Amino acid sequence: MASSGRYYWYMNVVPFFAMVAVECFSVGSSVLFKAATEKGLSYYVFIAYSYAISTFILLLPFPFIFFTTRSSGLPTFKASLILAANLLMPPVLPKSLGS
Repeated sequence: MASSGRYYWYMNVVPFFAMVAVECFSVGSSVLFKAATEKGLSYYVFIAYSYAISTFILLLPFPFIFFTTRSSGLPTFKASLILAANLLMPPVLPKSLGS
């Protein structure tokens, strides 16, 4: 019975809260951008600050999450993985060649 409760949590509740969190961050970022630009902050400076903060938020807990849950090393890097990653990327064309 406990495993079915955990399954419900992972399959239904966690994705819902993840969607709500992403929307809250998106709206919060838009509000901060509006307030910052009205006070004279440059668009490029705001983007640089938001990327720096996001990097710290995402990468700071990385060692604690990744290295405490994994007992073995990383999987080997195979050519099929590189091919799959390249197939997922859209082609990038210069503006002069694009439509």
